[in-house]
Amino acid sequence: MAKQFFHNEGIDYLVRRRFPLSSLLNVGPSLGSGGPPPDTRELRIAVDAFRNELAALTPEELAARVSKERAREFEQLRAKAEQEERERFYNQPHARADFVHWAKAAHWTLDEAIALSFGRAPEIVRWEKLQKFAAYDWPFLTQYVRRRDLALRAKAWEQLYDPVLPGLFLAWAKRTDIEVPPELIEEVESRGVQVADWKSLYEDAATALKVAKATLEARIADWKQLSERAQAALVAEQDRAIEIIDGKSRQIASLQERVALLEGVPEKPRVEEKSLATRERESLLKLIIGMARGGYAYDPKLSRSNVPQEIADDLAKHDVVLDVDTVRKWLREAAQLMPGG
Repeated sequence: MAKQFFHNEGIDYLVRRRFPLSSLLNVGPSLGSGGPPPDTRELRIAVDAFRNELAALTPEELAARVSKERAREFEQLRAKAEQEERERFYNQPHARADFVHWAKAAHWTLDEAIALSFGRAPEIVRWEKLQKFAAYDWPFLTQYVRRRDLALRAKAWEQLYDPVLPGLFLAWAKRTDIEVPPELIEEVESRGVQVADWKSLYEDAATALKVAKATLEARIADWKQLSERAQAALVAEQDRAIEIIDGKSRQIASLQERVALLEGVPEKPRVEEKSLATRERESLLKLIIGMARGGYAYDPKLSRSNVPQEIADDLAKHDVVLDVDTVRKWLREAAQLMPGG
């Protein structure tokens, strides 16, 4: 029974699609119409023939015919709806926005900004006019209402304002994944306007600060490591300098003892002066040249040397005053005792 019902429904549907006026065949004569009823004989013959053709089909064949016809009907309705949408006022050429003009504006009202986001001229596509058709299920109107709802909610949380700066609105649209005509963005940016909102600026600044902080911390770590290395090197150098000073101090103390020994030798009669060239004097001179060579790297072959001055300075540090010329004299004399001297 149910199959028969759907079978008949399918036939009736196909008949209505091919013969839209077939409904007249079921209408009786109108009383008081004052005229003869319309002649529907040819229509009835064609309808009956088509019904018989459909009745001869198997259920599967009829279902296929119905499905095909419904798809065709859907395409016709879609094309008709698109044509009607194209003919509405907000899709006419004169409703296109002049981006050059609106990019110069210091601010936009929220409704102007919404219209511009669709590429429409705010002076033509106005909410005051659109809301009169709010009950209609028009594609553009539906999108406009939804986008306006998002903008009003953003305004309530002070993400947007009314009026609003162009750069602020475009940044909000970008962050909210709302498609805006690229030409509008280009025109606004060409005026030197930064397309960014406080949230984006804050996030960018926070990211930059984080990077700068990480860089600074890395540099501080490097500086600390270099400082520790330099400090360790300085300590090592200080230890080495102390060792050198201690060595020279011991050498100076030894020289002081020898000088004191020389100064303590009593004068002898003139006739005995030649006795200074004794073995003891030679030993003392050898000691002097040996310490000068070993402790101060003294080279008697050099025409000029700073060693005599260094020895005089080191002696002075220990309160032993000895003229540098005197030191140089003894060094030269001692050098003669060296092999090949």
